[in-house]
Amino acid sequence: LSSILKLTMKKSPLLTSSHGAVIFMLSTIVIISSAFQSLLAPTRRRQIVPLRRSNRIIPDITSCNTNNVAHRSLVHSNTCRNLPSMALSLSHDNNNNDSEESESYIYTTLDDEINTTTTTTTSRNLQQVLHTIEYAAYTAGKVALSTSGQIAIKSTKANIRDLVTESDVKCQQLIREIIEEEFPQDLFLGEEDVDLSGGDGGDSSCASSAALDAVLSGGGGSLSLDDDGDVASSSINDGKEDSLLFIVDPIDGTTNFQAGLPIYAMSIGVVALPSSSSSSSSPEVVAGVIYNPTLGEMTSAVRGRGCYLNNRRLQPPQQHQSQQQLPPRTSILNQSLINVGFPISKESTLQASSKAVAALATKVRGLRMVACASQAMAWVAQSKFNAYFSWDLNGWDVAAGIVIVEESGGLVSKMVVVVDEDGAGMTSSRAGVETRDMIITCPCERRGEEGLLRDELIEVLKENDCLEY
Repeated sequence: LSSILKLTMKKSPLLTSSHGAVIFMLSTIVIISSAFQSLLAPTRRRQIVPLRRSNRIIPDITSCNTNNVAHRSLVHSNTCRNLPSMALSLSHDNNNNDSEESESYIYTTLDDEINTTTTTTTSRNLQQVLHTIEYAAYTAGKVALSTSGQIAIKSTKANIRDLVTESDVKCQQLIREIIEEEFPQDLFLGEEDVDLSGGDGGDSSCASSAALDAVLSGGGGSLSLDDDGDVASSSINDGKEDSLLFIVDPIDGTTNFQAGLPIYAMSIGVVALPSSSSSSSSPEVVAGVIYNPTLGEMTSAVRGRGCYLNNRRLQPPQQHQSQQQLPPRTSILNQSLINVGFPISKESTLQASSKAVAALATKVRGLRMVACASQAMAWVAQSKFNAYFSWDLNGWDVAAGIVIVEESGGLVSKMVVVVDEDGAGMTSSRAGVETRDMIITCPCERRGEEGLLRDELIEVLKENDCLEY
């Protein structure tokens, strides 16, 4: 302060030493009064909130009390459709005098608008079905989220790359209990029910196909799987209404899950098996849920009622007026982000995948391998990926994704070449839950581009001998 006063007096000769003394005294009084005011004022402590750390304790999931996941009352609200929150929200009402937790869930509410191009003929209540599988996926997701990256490998299936953990088994158990509580007379097929080391000569592909064919051919509930995963005959359906087959992968992407990577999902697909009185003649996937608990993404769909992400309906890009007015392109492969499957069941499929990567690497915008079929299909439906293709897929890998992609406006096609009648071009037919080799493409951005990316991919795969293995 003295230095400032001296400098001021040099710059302003009008100021005398007496003026400086007065200024100095006044400044000193202000400083002292401020100091006393601070001392006399009540002490205020700033509350420092520490960051929440992920010090998760590995639960003993083998001794989890399944009574804690009994079906609570299902709650859904139309007023929550415009909220950016998750489709399933869990609220805990903690009370010091009451240790019980109250849980309320907000489920996906289906739009009244019906898509006539993909509508289903089943007589079952698909809104109830969707609520049940969303709840089941969410419940299993809580178990998976608490053990991801912190649980040992329990066993392997077809080879050392096909892992099983205790969480896989526990998640499937929880999902099965919830579904069978609501739909006790319907069928259930889970990945952990099937011995993938069986089949012809230990071929896991044959084992999974045989298990799926057994329940699909049963129809009307005449076949089911017993506790050991074997096909057992039953007469649980009177044949008056369609039976439902719940196809479940409790944790798709187990290798990612076990390593602590956030790319895994609960996948539940629902297939309507036509009854003797039904107008439909073949099984059809009518509902599906893919839930990534780490990312908080619940992607769900009902045949003819649309595809939803966290309770918000996904609309095809071409519905925007700006896209409708643009002319269709002749090629979009070089503008596409593609996810490539890397199937681990056979050496031949690994070779086909390697050749496809080499062929496409310089022809596309980018290639990815997320190693989780259901998550890849969900991201295709959301148009994060333009396409996904893979070989030797299992029914539980794709059941939910089929209806999700198709209801979003995308295509799920067989990885085969069908030459047009005039021989002028190639195309591919629609894939089903039993199809093992698939190409999945996102909703096209412009009218007239339907199937364009799929056909471009098939052409490249055919030229490089990737369609057969």
